[in-house]
Amino acid sequence: MSYYSKLNMDGVSKSEGSFVRDLEGKTGVGFQDGMHVHKDWYAKTIAFEDALDMAEDAYNAREDILAPVKQIQGSVNSDNEFVFMVGDREFKPTDHSLQQFSIRSKVPSSSVLRELRKQEDYDSQDADVMSYLANNALRRLDQDKVFRLRTYKDGTCRAFVTDKYAPVDNRWYLEVLQTIIPDGRLSHWKGDEDTIYGNILIPDSIMDYGQDDDSDYGGMVSIGNCEIGKRRITQSPSLFRSICLNGCIWGQVKGKEIRKRHIGDINLEHLEAEIHANVTEQLSLIPQGLDLFLSTKQMENGDVSMTNIIAAICSQEKIGKRESREVINQYAEYENHERNLFGVVNAITRAGQEFDNETWYKLDNVGGSLINMGEDRWSAVKKRADTFQDADLEKIFAPAK
Repeated sequence: MSYYSKLNMDGVSKSEGSFVRDLEGKTGVGFQDGMHVHKDWYAKTIAFEDALDMAEDAYNAREDILAPVKQIQGSVNSDNEFVFMVGDREFKPTDHSLQQFSIRSKVPSSSVLRELRKQEDYDSQDADVMSYLANNALRRLDQDKVFRLRTYKDGTCRAFVTDKYAPVDNRWYLEVLQTIIPDGRLSHWKGDEDTIYGNILIPDSIMDYGQDDDSDYGGMVSIGNCEIGKRRITQSPSLFRSICLNGCIWGQVKGKEIRKRHIGDINLEHLEAEIHANVTEQLSLIPQGLDLFLSTKQMENGDVSMTNIIAAICSQEKIGKRESREVINQYAEYENHERNLFGVVNAITRAGQEFDNETWYKLDNVGGSLINMGEDRWSAVKKRADTFQDADLEKIFAPAK
């Protein structure tokens, strides 16, 4: 399928969101022209140009320093904090770069430097111990071995990698995506100067919803990239609801997966072709995913408590206590009229928006995996949930004492 072809959504159930057309919000009534999203949420999205400007500002605020080991030292600055010295320049490492340094310099316990600094009573003596451990590790390395340090004008060091590390520039990545989905809007735009977490909402110029569409659902592509090694370059098909924009990223039904390591010489022309092919494949799956998502309404709870069902799913998906409590709270507040798998999925993806980027992304993926559950697995979940006692619920939802 060419990405210029429209996706036909005409066969998908579309009566769920008829209220959206007349819903009055702070910025207007109903759907945004050309985009299957309410005007209030559209106002929270940004254009590719805005994201590109932010990426350009980040590029101008940083410097990648290539330095041999013999020019790098651990030290304690005037604020009694551990820092890297590169020649006479001082940089305070983030937790991420500190972990990268520990692994690459073979500090005996790779988390010890990070944990020392995380202590509530962290002081100059801790910083001094960190400096000693760092320099002890550095002295054992080849002194001519070259590392790449990602530094910023604010005095931070965000990455500590080898000279062979090859980041994919966020500006380049965004420009490639803009050529594929030129009228897309960027939603849930999170991350920071180095890392992309976000979604591209698919415009009506690509998705054909038919003449009398009242659907509360639309398609998007979840994207990611990190220039400092936190995550790989990714694109995944996803769904959204036009009011709350909680999304499902489903994994079992997807196009070709790009696994591009940030190492060595990257052929950008070849990578661009891969991304074009992959996003095109992902877009073609959106109508199928929406049908799967809506079919979860038919998977009802029967006589089993929805609390027990949510507990069973949180346990099955290894969702932590704090996150599980948020899931049950979101269900109680927004989804309690949906006594089915559909309500559980929406409670999970709503909950994800209350946490950090990694947890948000994880819970969107959990929601996406659940829409592929099928009747047999749903029956097994209900059967297990029906055996849960108060003690089981306590283990899953109760806060730590």
